[in-house]
Amino acid sequence: MSSERDRTPSSSTSTSAVPAGGATDIETESPSRYVWAGILTVVLLILCCTAAFWLLSRTAGQRDVVPTPPPGSTARIEASGPLAPGAPFGVRGIGFQPDEAVEIFLASSTTGPSSELQKLGDAIAGPDGTFQRDDLTAPAAAGQYYLVARGAATGFTQFTPIIVGGELIPTRAPPETPTPGPIGPLPDLTIASVAIELETGASCAYVSTQLGIRVVVQNIGNASAGPFLVEANNQRQLAPTSTLAPGQTTSLWFPGFTTGPNLVVVDPSNMVVESSKDNNAFNGPLPVPTLPATCTPPPGPTIVVPTATPNPNPSDAWYAQYFGNVDLIPPVLFDQNLPGPPLNVNWGTGAPGPRVPRNNWSAIFTSNANFPTTDNYQFTLSVNGAARVFVDNVQIINEWVIRPPRTVTADVSLTAGTHILRVEYYKSGPSASVSLNWKVNYAGWEGRYYNSTDWTGPLVIKRDDPLALPNPPGFLNTAVMPSWPPPQVNPSSFSVDWRRSVNFPVGGTYMFTATVDDGIRLLVDGAIVAGIDDIAAGPKTLTGARVLNAGQHFLQVLYVNYTGPGNLNLVWEFVPPPPSPTPTNTSTPLPPTATPTPTPPPPPTATPTPTTPPPPSPTPTPTVPPPPSPTPTDTPTPAPATNTPTPTATPALIIIITP
Repeated sequence: MSSERDRTPSSSTSTSAVPAGGATDIETESPSRYVWAGILTVVLLILCCTAAFWLLSRTAGQRDVVPTPPPGSTARIEASGPLAPGAPFGVRGIGFQPDEAVEIFLASSTTGPSSELQKLGDAIAGPDGTFQRDDLTAPAAAGQYYLVARGAATGFTQFTPIIVGGELIPTRAPPETPTPGPIGPLPDLTIASVAIELETGASCAYVSTQLGIRVVVQNIGNASAGPFLVEANNQRQLAPTSTLAPGQTTSLWFPGFTTGPNLVVVDPSNMVVESSKDNNAFNGPLPVPTLPATCTPPPGPTIVVPTATPNPNPSDAWYAQYFGNVDLIPPVLFDQNLPGPPLNVNWGTGAPGPRVPRNNWSAIFTSNANFPTTDNYQFTLSVNGAARVFVDNVQIINEWVIRPPRTVTADVSLTAGTHILRVEYYKSGPSASVSLNWKVNYAGWEGRYYNSTDWTGPLVIKRDDPLALPNPPGFLNTAVMPSWPPPQVNPSSFSVDWRRSVNFPVGGTYMFTATVDDGIRLLVDGAIVAGIDDIAAGPKTLTGARVLNAGQHFLQVLYVNYTGPGNLNLVWEFVPPPPSPTPTNTSTPLPPTATPTPTPPPPPTATPTPTTPPPPSPTPTPTVPPPPSPTPTDTPTPAPATNTPTPTATPALIIIITP
């Protein structure tokens, strides 16, 4: 019923709404409205899809663009090398906005989008726009990489090429796809030559026998290049020409070199947009030339030399050079001689000299210092600012960071003679000061090493060998030494003389034990310890005892190694004395001593009566005792008996006792 009612009105309504002859109009108008509505819907969908695709493409393009620094940006990032695979390394940022947040990235190429960057860490720029991070980790695989940073306000920096792995020598590779940029000719900087030679000068003048790295850079591109930096073994210089035309060369000289690979990089901060970056680095050893005999050192100190040379300045003065930046980049604005041998300079808040600014400057101090003995020397650096110290061109202290004033030490084993010292410094705070001192110091065993098996011949090296645990007393063990044997000695045939004053806390017997390969001889206070005196080849364990008083005693250990790797472990321990016997009450008592009983004297006879002599008898009859002695005795002793019988009484006795 309900279904019929529902259908009936609908049918009547549709019927009454159709006028006569109007069926054709209805069939013509209805399809037209629906068609136009469908067309409009399709058009709107197409427009929405197009807009969404455009927005997504634009967002993806912004996310994956190749990192490109904004025009005029001076921000850059640099690494402290060489870098070892998987090892910590440091980076330094320059030219950022004060207190700006900076992200540090690693890239495998300069043409990849930003989504392919590997983030290494974050940093906050200081008030001067610089920062330092020393806890980043290098890639595990050796090769060519690039560093880039992105500041929250500054944007991306230029790519900085780095080489991971000290022995890697970059080779020419197929050029990468160029980064989108200006269309037209581009420069191409390349290293034309690298050599070790004297600095340019007439007859070895200025730095005399100083050797360094000569780098010749050429522009083989189609456009001029410049300005740009050149780096050699972590030293940077600005190219002497502001622009380098196509085909033109420029030459730079860097003091010092290494006997191993020498790393040279052209345009390390990517100041120049080039057509190729694959020919901007060299990393390899260089032949050392022989100096001509006419090279005689003139008066004055030298800057740096790779090996020890006679000091031309008997006063051990320091030669100071000051630069108008914090990167030691020439030109030198001011130079001076400072007294030595220790370096001690305090500039306070002022400028170090004419033409040098009060802030944001750096300096290099060099000296030929004489060390009178072959010993272990402890260097002490006190710095307000940033500094690093080199001995014979080998870095021993690295405080090239912005920190409060501090004092650090480093131990170096040096042979007697002249050694080249270099201190690099830059001012990082309101005041500036730096000092460097040194002294002979042995905290452990004084080890004297010889390239012989009998402790004779030239002393190769004398160094501070560490104490073995427990400490005290300070045992001797080659297994805990950082390098055994030292690299200066022949590893298969050498001898060592160790010396140290040791405190023995209590007096008594000490047992010494030596496990050794090959030979050992132990002396305490100059006398050989019996049992530890065997310098024959082969592994062995020896023991010996010595009675010592409490206090300091001088120990000398003579060791010899004949073939192959050797080792030595010497320990000692106190031997307590055996316990003393304690008396007990169970022992058998001694028998008591008899007390002598005094013999009473015979009773006195008031009136002696003559008696008839008795018949002879074999038993003697005691006589009357004699008169008392003037000195009385506690026990009167009767007169000894006589063997002769007395027939009658003695008349004298009668007379003496008669009143």
